[in-house]
Amino acid sequence: MDEADSGGIVTARNVDLSSCDRELVQYPEAIQPHGAMLTVDEQSDRVLHASANCAAFIGKPPEAVIGAPIAAVLGAGWHELLGSLHRMPLDSGPVNIARESFLGSDQGWHLFAHRCGGLIILEFEKAEPEAAGTTSNLYSEVRADLAALQATEGVQAFFDLAVERIRAFTGYDRVMAYRFAEDGSGQVIAEARRDDLEPYLGLHYPATDIPAPARRLFALSWVRHLPDVGYTPVPLLAAKSPLVTGPVDMSFASLRSVSVMYTGYLKNMGVQSTLVMPLVKEGRLWGLISAMHHAAPRHISHQMRMAAEFLAHTLSLLMSAKEDAEQFERSSARKAAAEALTRLLDSEADIGAALHAAGALDLLSALIDAGGVVVQTGDEVATRGEAPAAAPLHELTSWLRERARPVFATDRLPNLDPAAQAVASQASGVLALRPLPDQPMLIAWLRPEQIEDVQWAGDPRKPVEISDADGMQRLRPRNSFALWKESVQGRAVPWRDDEKDAATRLAAAIAEIAAARKGRIERINRALDASHSELSRYTDVASAELKEHLRGIHHLTTSLRRRQGEVLDEEGRQQVATILKLTQRMDALVDALLDRSRGGSEAASETVDLEAVVDDALAPFARRIAEDRIEVRRPMRLGTAQGHREWIGEVFTNLIGNAIRYNDKPERWIEIGVEAGSPPRYYVRDNGIGIADTDQQLVFQMFHRVDQSEQKAEGAGVGLAMTRRIVAHHGGRIWVQSRLGEGATFYFTLAPDEERHDA
Repeated sequence: MDEADSGGIVTARNVDLSSCDRELVQYPEAIQPHGAMLTVDEQSDRVLHASANCAAFIGKPPEAVIGAPIAAVLGAGWHELLGSLHRMPLDSGPVNIARESFLGSDQGWHLFAHRCGGLIILEFEKAEPEAAGTTSNLYSEVRADLAALQATEGVQAFFDLAVERIRAFTGYDRVMAYRFAEDGSGQVIAEARRDDLEPYLGLHYPATDIPAPARRLFALSWVRHLPDVGYTPVPLLAAKSPLVTGPVDMSFASLRSVSVMYTGYLKNMGVQSTLVMPLVKEGRLWGLISAMHHAAPRHISHQMRMAAEFLAHTLSLLMSAKEDAEQFERSSARKAAAEALTRLLDSEADIGAALHAAGALDLLSALIDAGGVVVQTGDEVATRGEAPAAAPLHELTSWLRERARPVFATDRLPNLDPAAQAVASQASGVLALRPLPDQPMLIAWLRPEQIEDVQWAGDPRKPVEISDADGMQRLRPRNSFALWKESVQGRAVPWRDDEKDAATRLAAAIAEIAAARKGRIERINRALDASHSELSRYTDVASAELKEHLRGIHHLTTSLRRRQGEVLDEEGRQQVATILKLTQRMDALVDALLDRSRGGSEAASETVDLEAVVDDALAPFARRIAEDRIEVRRPMRLGTAQGHREWIGEVFTNLIGNAIRYNDKPERWIEIGVEAGSPPRYYVRDNGIGIADTDQQLVFQMFHRVDQSEQKAEGAGVGLAMTRRIVAHHGGRIWVQSRLGEGATFYFTLAPDEERHDA
């Protein structure tokens, strides 16, 4: 009969690795022989099922039990048990409700009860004689073990100690801690064993070794005990009654007969008894504590199973707490890195440029555990750690930009993009974010392919085998447990949820910073527009007033020359001519600056004779130069330059004026020259007071003056600021070289300069 014929029920004929997950292990219709089972219909109180061995436990054969009232089967003791049954919760697994002797002998039996599928399931087990002090000693031992486990630091240390203590507590030959992966496969993460046994530590087991139905059953009970792997199942016999509608669901039953595949698997491993305790976190099966005995069958008493159940509860709680503590430490470190990164990005004008900085790359590496980090903004790419070469990296980032909206994660990139096989060694796993959809910005963490050999216990892809040993076709596991090694190709360590959450939060933070910055810029622009309008009005009024005064000076000087020209000596006439010339130059300069401040057309560029410009710049200072006996040095001709004549004249005037003004030497000199270069570097040098290193950048700021307590403060502190603006307008730059007390040299160019200078 094939699967279609059987209505989807998995049989021996059609079983394969996938159908193992559909084996109905909760309906074995048999129990283990170290106990007996009865089922009772809650409505009629009649026995509907009895195990074939029930006579050995309650003194009555199955045919005398099935269909009879439970009170008649168990006698007067049953009436005393009814109160217990009604007081106890029976829906979550077997509860020990009595220790009775149903045959009137000294032999006692433990009676367990639970409710499942509308039936009360009663299980009987032999009660071992209790030695004096056994219970208190057991309690003290478990309490000491739990105290030691609680004191461990870290999940691995916890499990290393747990398997050692459980082995000592149970007397089993081997105890393993086993952790499940998301796909149902698992790995032995800790092991305590008899010295002569083959180690299983580190081995991986495919999901088919503990299929989904088995994992479900393990999660339902805190202890699963198989005293004798080689047992012969005892059939569970049913009444011929309409009340019996199908096999008994033994999901919670302690005596449930286990899968033939499971016992065959254990026999292949040389195991004769097992005790399994689930590790549960947040209601999900996290792993198992599996105890195995190889020497002989081993029955664990009810008292020890109770202690094991308590221990399983507590182990799960402690394991969860320690794993959460490790997660909290990772989360705290990640939060600190994220906050530092956010502060860094918020403090920089250009988020993209800030992400390329070494500090930002370090923080991105600390944020998420990965082999490499890639940051791309526009055509600029920065990497940290292991990353593909330039060409394949460009293809990878282009592919990711189409999918990171805003976050994309995969641990099997070559499966999604066959071309990514070329970068699998660095980027089989990718966690990428694109925080600003309207900008070509990408941040990606890369994880390498898992090249290390995974040690599988047998071939995880080998189909299960089928045995006809008892005349029936049944599941049988692999016979060989030799290590079978598989390189995990094209697959990286999966990204955890908290890592993906951290990437999502970072994307949101960057988007928030960008939005806030955009809002600030819009507000600043509005404020600047308003300020510019007000400044333009002020500039118009101030310029008109200044030009009116200049015209007045010009008219008075012209009148003076006309009426008193014959009286003035030659020096006087020259000074009058200089005043007239300066008023004309100042008037032209005010017009040019006013037009520039209004955003008007660029000043007309012309070929300027710099020698003549310097002559004009020196003229206003002629009297002071003569009175203070200042030597003016002009070692070479300056030649010509392209630019605005009045503005270039203002540069030389400001620099010469400062050289004269800030000089306290008995013998003063000024040198005006040019150094060859492309473009030429013009300079004004003096032997004055000099400028301190801390002031050499500040002197070009508006209203800044060198603080010299013994030097008389002159000027308003705007000359060098205006000079820098004029030089920048010509495409040049200005800088100073100076030592305090030894003079200063101001250099400037009048064309774009590719060279770097010490500023």
